[in-house]
Amino acid sequence: MLPPLVRRLVASLTLIALALTLAGAPSAAATSIVSKYQLRGHLPELGERPTTRVFTTQVAYDAYRTSLGDANVFPPASSMFMSFDKDVLGLYTRGNDTGGRCLATATSASLDGDTVSVDLAWQSGTCGAPITAHYPFILFSLSRTAADGSTWVAANRSVCAAAQSASDTRACAALSGASPAPAPTATPAPTAPPTGAPTSAAPTAIASPTPARTLTPSASATSTVAAASPTPGSTSAQASAVASRSPAAAASPAASEAETGTNYLLYGMLIAIGVLIGIALMLSRSSSSRRVR
Repeated sequence: MLPPLVRRLVASLTLIALALTLAGAPSAAATSIVSKYQLRGHLPELGERPTTRVFTTQVAYDAYRTSLGDANVFPPASSMFMSFDKDVLGLYTRGNDTGGRCLATATSASLDGDTVSVDLAWQSGTCGAPITAHYPFILFSLSRTAADGSTWVAANRSVCAAAQSASDTRACAALSGASPAPAPTATPAPTAPPTGAPTSAAPTAIASPTPARTLTPSASATSTVAAASPTPGSTSAQASAVASRSPAAAASPAASEAETGTNYLLYGMLIAIGVLIGIALMLSRSSSSRRVR
């Protein structure tokens, strides 16, 4: 029989352990997914209302780019900081916005149940587009592997994006028909842009001498296509895109992997509690031995 003091100590430690376990449970509800910004700007041709599109293969992405015709300012997958064997590509368009702002490069994503939520934010200014531009969009990549090591890309999943959690900016896309397992041949293909002539429209719109990472298409006042902030030497007849690629922007999403790390503090406290219980039992046995003598 344990002494009353030891029983109270054991009961208190058990309650503390239970409280810590329950406190750590909510953090496991949502699993973060690495999200990286690829391109942003303004482009009226993408529609009046918020939309989200998800491309799981390079073929699907290239087909969409081609369908835009002269409004295509999107770079080929080979020129972005992503690959379809490891990532999927998402395109969010705000539609007709208030103007005077663009979507920021900081993005975050998390998986909760069957829905991947992508959180976007606003930034003052038009990101290089004319002051009248008010159709912001952002192209971003999502890692196929969540922070817990699981592969989330499946046909029953959907991706929903919203700017600062505003309900009127939320738009979702189902992954029906998605490719859950990446094909080895879907990796960035041809390096056509780098091998093209300097006067070729496609290479000059992609290969920018600046190292910053902001592909910002803008719109000219007399054209329905939003052209990018022109880079030196870009003479594309269609919209051109400035590639200002910032190493910080590419690396910043990786911080989200640490957000769902193991709760080492909780484990440490549980181990300490076990040690204290062991000490209490030893003291109890010592006390019982003295009484017997």
